[in-house]
Amino acid sequence: MQTLWLYLLFPQLQLDLDSDGINPEQATTPDPAVLLHPQDLRVHQANAPARSLGIKPGQTLAQACAMCAALQVMPWQPALEQQLLDMLALDCYQLCADIAEAPPNALWLRLDPMLQLYGGLPAFLQQLNQQLQQRPLQYQYGVALSAEAARLLCLSQPGQTALTQVQQQRRLSGCPVSFLHVTPATIQQLERLGISQLGQLLLLPATELSRRFGADLYLYLQRLQGKLPPLLQYYQPPEQFSARLELLYQLEQYPQLHKPLQHLLLQLQHYLQRRDQVCYQLQLELTLRDQPPLTLKLQSPQAEALACRWLNLWQLKLEALRLPAPVLALALSASQYCSRDTDSDDLYAGRRGQYTPLQLVGLLQAKLGSAQVCRPAQVAAYLPEIAGVNIPLQSAAAGVNPQPRQQSTQVPAPRQTMAQNLAQTVAQPAAAYTVGAEPSATNTFTALPAPHRPAFLLAQPEPLQQQVQLQPGLERIQSQWWQGPSEARDYLTAQSADGRWLWIYRTEQQQWFVHGVFA
Repeated sequence: MQTLWLYLLFPQLQLDLDSDGINPEQATTPDPAVLLHPQDLRVHQANAPARSLGIKPGQTLAQACAMCAALQVMPWQPALEQQLLDMLALDCYQLCADIAEAPPNALWLRLDPMLQLYGGLPAFLQQLNQQLQQRPLQYQYGVALSAEAARLLCLSQPGQTALTQVQQQRRLSGCPVSFLHVTPATIQQLERLGISQLGQLLLLPATELSRRFGADLYLYLQRLQGKLPPLLQYYQPPEQFSARLELLYQLEQYPQLHKPLQHLLLQLQHYLQRRDQVCYQLQLELTLRDQPPLTLKLQSPQAEALACRWLNLWQLKLEALRLPAPVLALALSASQYCSRDTDSDDLYAGRRGQYTPLQLVGLLQAKLGSAQVCRPAQVAAYLPEIAGVNIPLQSAAAGVNPQPRQQSTQVPAPRQTMAQNLAQTVAQPAAAYTVGAEPSATNTFTALPAPHRPAFLLAQPEPLQQQVQLQPGLERIQSQWWQGPSEARDYLTAQSADGRWLWIYRTEQQQWFVHGVFA
């Protein structure tokens, strides 16, 4: 079976996908702009408005500025262009499994294993066009039986296909030899001999080519004709997400980070959706002017994949950020991946809130800080103020054992005993006991079963300053001897004059305190 290759060329990759192309549907008519090569200071890429004024790649900066006084000049960054090429390779990986990069701005796609899946070459090209139209891209392509023939066809006759050897030979016969992927010295030697087109070169005997130009040209022509396999390194998707965005302008306030950050989060969303994954933690690195980079971390208790939800968390976190210097670039990376849970909503569950409990916790952590959001927990201690502790959520998630506020050795659950000195008096149903007032024959206990523990516990017990009516039921709590001076408390339920139900206790010194309030 013959192979079929597609060569995809992006002539102005950095200009199309730079930070100004984040929202192409909202962009106005772009100004003339060029990318300047940092070494020879010549035009490397020019956008359509610049080319309409006569500016072409290879011109000097003085020539370009003479044609347009308002020309925008930006440096060509090979590293950035490689990152953009990796992003496009990841997009095309959803359509084709065999992809090879041709730096700095092209891709090879092997099509013959995919044609049966898509139902032919026209259907595949339609899917590819829909995929690439999601970004503000200009591209051209060529399809041939070998990888190098597809490249030459893309450069000399963009948009053409050669599905047979006869078509390939006919279409490439007029291709200039300057497009060949050989050394400049070999091209000069061919032009001195009067060989300006590929068809003329292919008519020469193979032995003559090897003798005059060496084995490199001969092997190159063998790969061009498909007689030898191409020397390509196939693309492999990255295991971890990482994206960087260079800005053409300096950002000095956090609201200006919204659009660039949204652009990076959309890339993350596409990355996770293709793998049916979600992530828990993101890291944002801000490159500052004349300052070391600023690194921010954001963690969500509920794993997320959608860019809109991560953007809400970042906005809450960045509200309190004070930039020490203007931002020049943003880099986003993700960690702690997991598979997406395929759960469905209950049809009869009724109307729910906008956020799940874990999403609400994530919003609070982003707004207040992870250490400020805690959950209540219990430890083995007798005194109520020691038994209840607050644990940061990240500690609980990491498996950190909660520790009480005071150091103590964990003991079994406390046993509840009745205080002998008050059991008989409180148990009398006809008697009336009002703390702070004389007993009255008209006051009786209400036969209301009180909860074992109140819903709200005071941070510190407060002295009882009002008259209350005691209720049946007594509980003695004794502190541990190893925590300091031993303390015995007799807890009762009482009702205040304003109708509140209180949880009070009496000490051995006959002092009364309020410790909690029932809901």
